[in-house]
Amino acid sequence: MDLMPLMIRRSLACLSGLFLTACSGGPVRVTDPIPDVPATQQRATSRGEFPDLWPFIPGSGTIGCVSNAVAFRAQGVTYALNDAARARGYVSVDPIVVTRSAGPTNPLGRLRQDERMQVFAASEVCKSRADRSSCRRELARVHHLSDDELAQIDAEGRERSWPPLTAPKMSLDAVVRAGLALCPKSP
Repeated sequence: MDLMPLMIRRSLACLSGLFLTACSGGPVRVTDPIPDVPATQQRATSRGEFPDLWPFIPGSGTIGCVSNAVAFRAQGVTYALNDAARARGYVSVDPIVVTRSAGPTNPLGRLRQDERMQVFAASEVCKSRADRSSCRRELARVHHLSDDELAQIDAEGRERSWPPLTAPKMSLDAVVRAGLALCPKSP
């Protein structure tokens, strides 16, 4: 025979559910909601949810989805994460997306990074000149570099997307998938 009244059991179940949610890193209250997106279709998110895949400069925000338009809101601005969100008029996310970078696999240690970056930029200019070979020889001579060292700097510059190259941006895919999961499924 069960001695615990039904009401007490339900109360304990409710409290334990709240405790588990609060202590397990479960749902976090949305503090900056996305306007015109139902509350049930948005949630708080942060770098902790996507440790190696977080693509944004702000460390946290709100993701939401309405009609397959996925948006991210941070610091009072709502950004478009896919074409459907861009069509709704949300701001471009490009300014807050971080670039992917990796440490160099084989940097030329005898030159500081800023010097290597200058040499790389000059080497890229040489590529567009008709006298490419003589330009590169002069560059190596001025900076006291061997052909192998200049090639090493070129490899590092390409690997790290130094200027004048454009660094690749982090992928938004993981956050977009999480946002799409908030949209109701069509029958």
